[in-house]
Amino acid sequence: MTVDEALLGSIRTQAGVAVTRSLGTVTAVLIRRYARAIGESDPLYYDSEYARSRGYADVVAPPNLVTAVSVWDEGDATDDLRADGTPAEIHLHGLPTSGVRVMGGGEDMEFHAPVTAGTTLQERSTLVDAELREGRSGPLIVVRYRDDYLDDDGRVYVTTTRKVLVR
Repeated sequence: MTVDEALLGSIRTQAGVAVTRSLGTVTAVLIRRYARAIGESDPLYYDSEYARSRGYADVVAPPNLVTAVSVWDEGDATDDLRADGTPAEIHLHGLPTSGVRVMGGGEDMEFHAPVTAGTTLQERSTLVDAELREGRSGPLIVVRYRDDYLDDDGRVYVTTTRKVLVR
């Protein structure tokens, strides 16, 4: 697939469209495992009683946990992964699923409220805009998404703005 004005126009038809998916419930085990993996030692991430004594409902997730978990289900089978471990078929709304290379281009995060164990989350992703640029190795499209991580009542915990590069 050629990265050009036609592809840009196709992607731009999805600007403003929001797609929501359920992520499930953040568990204390998930929080503890993630905290250990990133080397955190704060008892807020491990000790329910300590967290409750500080006014939280349960252990608190490190701030970037919800954005760091890229796959909230069991994930793809090994045969369905690329050599680098990423899914062979990348599903980002508004983007083609084959014929292009898709890679991350950076992310800004805004934290609104701490996520605690027992919180059920959704991710609402909106394609904000796209622009065609000339890179060192040829044309690329920079697509910008806004992702809100919210609970079933609509309370937003984290908002991200991320860029995805399409080559």
